Amino acid sequence: MQVIFKNWPLLRLSGCISGSYLGAVPMAVFGRSDAALVKEALDRLGESEFTRAAVASAGNQLFVVGELRDISQLDGYADFVRWVAKMPAPTVGIYCLDEELCHGYPVHGVSKLKSNCRELTLLDLKIIASLHDNARRTIADIADMVGASTKTVKRHLERMISDGSLSLEMRGDPTQGGDVEALVHVGLRDNADKMEVGRRLLSRYPFQITYIRTFSNLPLFLLCIFYGNKMAEILKVLKEIGEDPDVVAITPNITCAYRTYETWRDKLPAAMVANAKEIRKHSSSSGPRE
Repeated sequence: MQVIFKNWPLLRLSGCISGSYLGAVPMAVFGRSDAALVKEALDRLGESEFTRAAVASAGNQLFVVGELRDISQLDGYADFVRWVAKMPAPTVGIYCLDEELCHGYPVHGVSKLKSNCRELTLLDLKIIASLHDNARRTIADIADMVGASTKTVKRHLERMISDGSLSLEMRGDPTQGGDVEALVHVGLRDNADKMEVGRRLLSRYPFQITYIRTFSNLPLFLLCIFYGNKMAEILKVLKEIGEDPDVVAITPNITCAYRTYETWRDKLPAAMVANAKEIRKHSSSSGPRE
């Protein structure tokens, strides 16, 4: 059972092409920022099309989530974050794509893609574009927007959801609803099995730990996402986690600000639809002549 958030109505549900379908590489850059005003750093982070989200916590700690088209863009984006956020000693992590520790919370649009996933059609792209600013639209509304029947739209939606090509993601600032959020860095002892530790922590604290992120290049590190109605609840759990035999370090970072951004993946469906229309227009105007 997951935590019931009082502030869910404040979050926007958005539809986009899933990261798995596009082969996106989710990653994070995090550390202490020397920026005099963290808000300015948060504003500047949005200048990159790769920035998905940023979390600012006490002590000028920043956690920046990026979505790359390709792993070759890793160094360039990490340098951008280090420069913009004035982060002298950042840690760069590449997300593991295993959903076992974050079931129901895909890694920023990267979820399991089924082998029978087909190429997206122009109608698929139009449907996804219609969900960009509001994925809670009714099928009838979507049908009106894309010029198709409700039956056809329903069939396309079911197929895209089933094969994993469509991702539905929450956007907004969860801290505005009154809940306390904490990003907790958990360091593990040598030779510890991070998946086993993660499963153990989730089973012990199903109401406090929403999900856990792991990183392929950080074998002895877990990022635990906490939510609670009271700070006392989180502090109690943190104390108990610190007593786990496989845990050697624990650093809580209470969220002060949360920002989400539009990435290249969000803009892609509308751009592909516009490009298809332009190609058709060009083909029509340059047809055979007498």
